[in-house]
Amino acid sequence: MRDSAVRAVIRTDLRPVRKYLYTYNFCFIVNNIEKYDEDVFRTCFGERILLFRADRNYPEMFPGTKAHLMVFRDGVTIVIHVMDIHTFLARYDGNDSHENVWIGDTYQKLLDKDHLLPEIERLEETQTIFAEVPSREEFNNIHNEFWWVMKTFAEYSLRKELLSSMFYLNNAVRDLLNRMVRWYVYLKAGHPVDLGILDSKMEEILDADLFQLYQRTYPGADDSQIWDAYDAVKELWRTTGRFVSECCGYDYPEETELNMEKFISFLKETSGSSEPGCPLFPGEECGHGEACKYGHKNGIEDSD
Repeated sequence: MRDSAVRAVIRTDLRPVRKYLYTYNFCFIVNNIEKYDEDVFRTCFGERILLFRADRNYPEMFPGTKAHLMVFRDGVTIVIHVMDIHTFLARYDGNDSHENVWIGDTYQKLLDKDHLLPEIERLEETQTIFAEVPSREEFNNIHNEFWWVMKTFAEYSLRKELLSSMFYLNNAVRDLLNRMVRWYVYLKAGHPVDLGILDSKMEEILDADLFQLYQRTYPGADDSQIWDAYDAVKELWRTTGRFVSECCGYDYPEETELNMEKFISFLKETSGSSEPGCPLFPGEECGHGEACKYGHKNGIEDSD
């Protein structure tokens, strides 16, 4: 392809060869950005079977950029982000080890006709290295958030709203669970850990029993499987969370966990009733007295 509008080319995401992954990512710096709003790469690289214009679907994520994501019949994927020099330089920070060239943790300059680019090259991945621990406030806040979203996940599950239930499990709940597991992994190792892209190395890092527990957090659509996933999430959170709290010298929020477990159990027990339930914690009065339908003796739950 010969194109005088292309002034510089940077290859990003210089990943080692991986099975079933033949993706090549480039940043084209040009002096005529609007030209690349057209399908200019249609016949450049072989028989194309898919073009996805990410900038058109998500313009807020690609300001000043024309993003061409292409798949070819020979199994190769090519991604080209086209921008002008000003857009590129606004995104590039030579001091930031994670966000250089806007996309891609590794990168290499291939072409610079006008000698406008800074000296940029990083050939080793660093963005998958994890070495973080929570502050006391962050640990307590994430624990409270976890039980809030677990409650919501349980409520959707009890209402048989499968899509909403799975959304909460696989987004809100799993995001928090993964953060706790990452802290656990780093603290247990005692040194920075390479988790892989999207935590792809977690299986080889976690002990076998913990990874089997993590696998159980992915249920099918059956009710029993969903609640087994709930139990697995709860157990994995407790195991990793207690380890993190001990390593950091924080108190584990036992009381919050116990109360929320009792609350969700109560929701499950009364989910088939058409009448309001009687949420009661040890030693509390429900106000129903002798007439309590839920078996609370004199309206007070036995704390034994």
